[in-house]
Amino acid sequence: MKKLSSTCVFLILALASSMVFAQSTKAKPQPAADSTLPYTPSLDVTAMDKSVAPCVDFYQYSCGGWQKKNPIPPDQSSWSVYGKLYQDNLGFLRTILEQAASAKGERDSATRLIGDFYSACMDEKAVERRGLSVLKPELEAIARVKTAHGLAPLIVHMQLAIPGASIAFSGGSSQDPDDSEQQIASFDQGGLGLPDRDYYTKDDAKSKEIRERYVKHVQKMFELLGETAAAAGRDSDTVMRMETALAKSSLTRVERRDPYKLKNKMKIADLEKLAPNFDWQTYLREAAAPKFEVLNVTAPSFFKEMDRQLAEEPLENWKTYLRYHLANGYAAYLSSPFVLESFEFYSKYLRGAKEMRPRWKRCVQAVDNDLGDALGQAYVRKAFSPELKASTLDMVR
Repeated sequence: MKKLSSTCVFLILALASSMVFAQSTKAKPQPAADSTLPYTPSLDVTAMDKSVAPCVDFYQYSCGGWQKKNPIPPDQSSWSVYGKLYQDNLGFLRTILEQAASAKGERDSATRLIGDFYSACMDEKAVERRGLSVLKPELEAIARVKTAHGLAPLIVHMQLAIPGASIAFSGGSSQDPDDSEQQIASFDQGGLGLPDRDYYTKDDAKSKEIRERYVKHVQKMFELLGETAAAAGRDSDTVMRMETALAKSSLTRVERRDPYKLKNKMKIADLEKLAPNFDWQTYLREAAAPKFEVLNVTAPSFFKEMDRQLAEEPLENWKTYLRYHLANGYAAYLSSPFVLESFEFYSKYLRGAKEMRPRWKRCVQAVDNDLGDALGQAYVRKAFSPELKASTLDMVR
């Protein structure tokens, strides 16, 4: 008989114990499950592939059955039990939002907020009618900037307004590297349209192809903003050149795994010396940042490069950069040409999705991203009844 390694024995025992736990919990009387819940908690033994020896390929043994039954959906770029649970939950949230949107009479503030937001997002005809007009105030604000210092209020506004945006750099708060019980103001590298610095720096054929496709994508976005093909081509080259310089001054993924490389604590005066051409005082005031003495800059070399560009790049080039990131950041909320162009490059070409997600999924996710606290209140009311809360507390005790 072949001797099993101690690691394999541990894994098999762990799996067996999870089965015993699942069976023991199912043997006890449980509160009636809400049939509208998007999942049924249990151990699915059919997810296993018992034709494979666990000590040969434990992953295939434990997950092979699930993989066979769950091919990647055409509107997804990857798939897992967690991804499936998230998609199932979107359907549950959709029901909550549709009820909130169609509710008659008085609604509490959270229900009214998420219902109106979802209704506006789902009103595709209204979105198409508005077209580019919704960006007009922001585009005019960019056009009015007179100096490099005047970029600060625009950048902070875009960082706060555009979901997940990293305009020029990333700003916010993070854990103090010297005190796990404290938060500290933090500034990090960013400002790129491609997912990572390596997309700009690698010299293999695929990376070159991605950069060529990205430049075409940027050009298309400028054309959708109303520029001629020639002007859009020049502007896309400008964006690519500026972002490439920022990328080359960014820390690599390997470097960012070293916590000591990310620890560069300083005072605001030191930050102003590091990047004197950016108006940090205006940025902090417009961000409504609380008063603080010390901050952390994770990548000083990046901010030196950003400062160089603020000093040496013509202001018009910075306006070009901001116009692109404005359109790109809001693309999912705009009319169908913007939505389709963003999907074609980021989701289809870069990540491999074959189809665009239906609008209801995109709108549910938009509510979850932008109004998560309000949606969470409605979710708890629906899914976490007083009886379920009591049984959960009893289980924990």
